[in-house]
Amino acid sequence: MADRHLDYQSQHDSVIQTAYNNLDKVKHDVYINPGTTKNAAVSGYYPDIIITNKDEKNVKFIIEVETQDSINQNEVQQWTDYSKLGGQFYLLVPKNMKDTAELLCRQNSIKARIGIYYEDSSQIIIKYD
Repeated sequence: MADRHLDYQSQHDSVIQTAYNNLDKVKHDVYINPGTTKNAAVSGYYPDIIITNKDEKNVKFIIEVETQDSINQNEVQQWTDYSKLGGQFYLLVPKNMKDTAELLCRQNSIKARIGIYYEDSSQIIIKYD
């Protein structure tokens, strides 16, 4: 879990909830671990969002939400671990931090897709690449 500044924790959890609300739960089972909550694990890890095909256990997607203050070298080991849990690994980052997240992934040989989020008219917009 990121050593996230308290000001960003609310944003982090709101992005997780927004992503959850917009994901396809007809074809998929979606599990979330906002804040310090431990609802679902994969191999002992608790990524922010875990997605499987409906009624299956195999991981299809892992999504880790980062905030402005948690995209740094300190998070790289967690990203490395999550990228090896199975399925496609996504980092969901603030729009203005996409380049930094991509650079850290390249420098550390982390296979991740980068999605972005931003706020528009007081709602969170999420875009996956």
